[in-house]
Amino acid sequence: MADTHRSETYALILRLTEKPYAFDFFQAVRRLDCARSGGEPVGVSTRLKMDPVRFAQKVSLAFAPSTIAGVDKPVEGSAPRFAVNFFGLLGPNGPMPLHLTEYIHEREHNFHDRTLARFLDIFHHRMISLFYRAWAVNQPTASFDRAMHDPLSDRVGSYVGSMAGLGSPALRGRDRVSDLAKLHYVGRLACQAKNAEGLEAVIADYFKVPAAVIEFVGHWMDLPEDSRCRIGQSRHTGTLGSTCVVGSSIWEVQQKFRVRIGPVGLRAYERFLPTGRSFGRLVDWVRNYVSLEYRWDAQLVLDRREVPQTRLGRAGRLGWTTWLCTKPLERDPDDLVLMPPE
Repeated sequence: MADTHRSETYALILRLTEKPYAFDFFQAVRRLDCARSGGEPVGVSTRLKMDPVRFAQKVSLAFAPSTIAGVDKPVEGSAPRFAVNFFGLLGPNGPMPLHLTEYIHEREHNFHDRTLARFLDIFHHRMISLFYRAWAVNQPTASFDRAMHDPLSDRVGSYVGSMAGLGSPALRGRDRVSDLAKLHYVGRLACQAKNAEGLEAVIADYFKVPAAVIEFVGHWMDLPEDSRCRIGQSRHTGTLGSTCVVGSSIWEVQQKFRVRIGPVGLRAYERFLPTGRSFGRLVDWVRNYVSLEYRWDAQLVLDRREVPQTRLGRAGRLGWTTWLCTKPLERDPDDLVLMPPE
């Protein structure tokens, strides 16, 4: 992998050497920065050897045809020199007197003496690096494709993540759903009034499967010990026709919903089984969306055209992917209902 990054960087530098005018300054530096396999971004590094290039200013009073003056071919063990036209201490736009630009230009071209120019390049490198960083810090896309990039590390990502409860570093990377995916659906997650349509949209788009949320699914809910009826103990639980409940549980339909997924093919169906990689993400998505307020379960629906033949010792998992049938099914099997772990 490191060899691949080095070859990409070298190829890009060669193109900059041949046609520097074909690149914009920010474009070229961003591509050089992203082509590296590691290291600090340009403008953040604390040591010169960490930077992919050495910035310099071309000493000239001429009208600049492009932002990049030229890039020297890299020498073994050192970074290439990256000269710019638009920024620096010298030239018609620089703060130093013009006679210094003329003097340095004369020494460089008539006497091949680049001592003073290279001395000023020490400051140019840091100034241009910070100039690029000032641009990149307000452009989240400028560093997005860097290796080891954290989508929540930049300011915009942090602001957006705070809307969905991801602003604190302790809340990042907490489950099997990536923080980047949560940022994509932050409009749904940040909505205070959660609805079934929002959860359907997130699951269907993230997993690329048909999804529906069935509301008001009935289930037996256990009563706490102090809420159960015991004759002769408390009128709060033993008043006939008012507070008296026979049994230790009640049938309840307001606190549970069902996520119906499908019909899907056999491969996608197996991904949503408890041993598949999508089931854990589904559980985390539902918890991110509705928290722990409601109970729920997942109903998997398999396309009837992909129902596998049950063969003992060869294929099929009892209760998950096995159906006993002598003829093709008339409807998609939807008898598998999975409960999320507590």
